Amino acid sequence: MSGNLTYNSKYTMLLYMRLFDYLKGRQEKKLQKERMILCLDGGGMRGIVPATVLAHLEQLFLKLGDSRPLYSHFDLIAGTSTGGLIALALTVPTNNELLEQDKNGSTISRLAEIYKNYGTTIFPKNNSIIPTHVLNQLFSYKYEDRSFNTLLFDLFGERRLSEALTPTIVTAYDYKKDAPFIFSSIRTPQIPARAAARATSAAPTFFSPAVMKNETDGDDSLLIDGGVVANNPVLYAYKEARALYPETEKFHILSLGTGKSSNRQTGENTNSGVLGWFDPTKGTPPLYRLYASAQMNTADQIAAILPDVEYLRIHKDFPRRVRMDETDPLILSELVEYADQVFKENEEALTAFCRKCVGKERRPDRPRGN
Repeated sequence: MSGNLTYNSKYTMLLYMRLFDYLKGRQEKKLQKERMILCLDGGGMRGIVPATVLAHLEQLFLKLGDSRPLYSHFDLIAGTSTGGLIALALTVPTNNELLEQDKNGSTISRLAEIYKNYGTTIFPKNNSIIPTHVLNQLFSYKYEDRSFNTLLFDLFGERRLSEALTPTIVTAYDYKKDAPFIFSSIRTPQIPARAAARATSAAPTFFSPAVMKNETDGDDSLLIDGGVVANNPVLYAYKEARALYPETEKFHILSLGTGKSSNRQTGENTNSGVLGWFDPTKGTPPLYRLYASAQMNTADQIAAILPDVEYLRIHKDFPRRVRMDETDPLILSELVEYADQVFKENEEALTAFCRKCVGKERRPDRPRGN
């Protein structure tokens, strides 16, 4: 009798183990069918907006009982220009004091502080009564990049893209070869993170192009701001994710804007000739703003209708134009308040997005390279 009980107990336990393995296998297959992507727009100093929203997002995950680092919730993080800097700061490990944890254990909140504290390092002010920087910009670049390069080295040191803790891409444009250049932790792993950061944020007329030698043919690439081709990098993110995770059935994409103002133009604006379109006294040249706005709107419309994409776009026009190189503390504080408001207005949708991530371990299959 006792022998039968022992046999039955072992048989029951074996059934439970097999059932557990079966359910675990189903869960893993389900996880493989859904992928989470984070996309971050370009926008210069307006990057303080997505940085602030991400800090709120981190706290939202904590409220939902998930204390993992923010990057671990995503299968791919993509960024352009200032969004590329944030993407790299999220994924490339660093012990730099600029990104030390705050009193609440958060490193994300430090991102917004970097914009406040180091904006004038990236875009040093010209205190001359005569606007020589405007005159210089007609013939050269508005800013030297020495202090910017130093900041990037302080942030990333010798870290390479291969060290990113989740697949990461940042966009740039090679105008020598007239083609997009996508930095990828999977496909271009040996490139230094600081080099990718410098290239993706080389805004035309603001900074000189980043020069990068192609190890294959020895030719140089001249790289400029990714905003030229993808200020909202969602379509490149989708393309990369589709290649990395070909078995995926649904991509959940969270796309964060930088609070640009509306770029609607009047007849007077568009009849002002060449100088009107490129006037450096207006901050970012109007033609550049128009191109960036047009491709962002196009990317939004296409991403929203892709059959295998659930697209959550968090963006709201800021009531007035803010220069890419704006460093006034009062205006930056206004942008932070705006970001707080944007988060509150979209908290319900963001909570629903986060619930899809909570409790899920990192996806079991490895992304594919070339």
